Amino acid sequence: MEQIAFDILIADDNEVILKSLNEIFTKIGFNVVTAKNGQQAVDLALHQHPDLIMLDYHMPEKNGFDVVEELRRYPSFTNIPIIILTSDTSKELKLQGLSRDIDDFITMSADEDEIVARVKLLIKRSLQRIDSNPLTKLPGNPSIQARIEREINSGRKFAVIYADLNNFKEYNDAYGFKSGDNILLKTADIIVKSARKFDDEAFIGNIGGDDFVAVTKFEAAQNVAQEIVSEISKNAPQFYNEADKTKGSFTAVNRKGEKQDFPLLSISISVAHNNLKPLTSYAQVSYIASELKHFAKSWGGNYIAFDRRSR
Repeated sequence: MEQIAFDILIADDNEVILKSLNEIFTKIGFNVVTAKNGQQAVDLALHQHPDLIMLDYHMPEKNGFDVVEELRRYPSFTNIPIIILTSDTSKELKLQGLSRDIDDFITMSADEDEIVARVKLLIKRSLQRIDSNPLTKLPGNPSIQARIEREINSGRKFAVIYADLNNFKEYNDAYGFKSGDNILLKTADIIVKSARKFDDEAFIGNIGGDDFVAVTKFEAAQNVAQEIVSEISKNAPQFYNEADKTKGSFTAVNRKGEKQDFPLLSISISVAHNNLKPLTSYAQVSYIASELKHFAKSWGGNYIAFDRRSR
């Protein structure tokens, strides 16, 4: 694992400890991001999506437990390993940490070899169990299918929102994969925040690439879909140069190998639900959503295709 550039966030208000840990993990090839208080740790984690987070327990603004509690609310942080650094070795503190889904505790007295070994082990285990998208850290296909099947079996009214960016391949070709990754991260953030705004128990997944899923209560679905469209429209211009922003389009090579102008970023959304007819299988949900998504894309631009059929 030594040569893999994993991303690690380390938060500690002690400059000496922060510098020492930074040097330890930089030396073995990790990309290190540092924070000096709890709130900065939360902000950087949400922006950077690290592979592992190491937090001092005693920090200004938010302590380590507060940071963990806030981050674990986001689906993309469900499987990211989190370590607490502490000089307190009491059983009570560890029990509190375990109840907050903390993966490990490292005492300040631990030496460099032990710290590195435990971090590597946590990352290895995380990679083995996680089915998430490596970029967005959102749950992938196995978790998506499991959640939809759980909703079907529950008998509750629910909706499955499928969201797909328009002309994303062409954007990647024109602006490069790094810019494309930035769009995917922003889209993931928009979908998570939009879904959680109207349903704090919503599930958000990333099928792959620019295809996303949100599973929500039925009554929240319309608002969630509209919020996603609104936020995508508002944020789209930031991903283009001034010339393309001014003309409202960008030039790329189409699937026929010809240069063509494409409109700025937009999103097609389809919504399958069981409010008008029963949904009995994951395959049925996928078929309905795919059919509606094809219809939404045929309109071009932002479009929400909400299933209105009763049979």
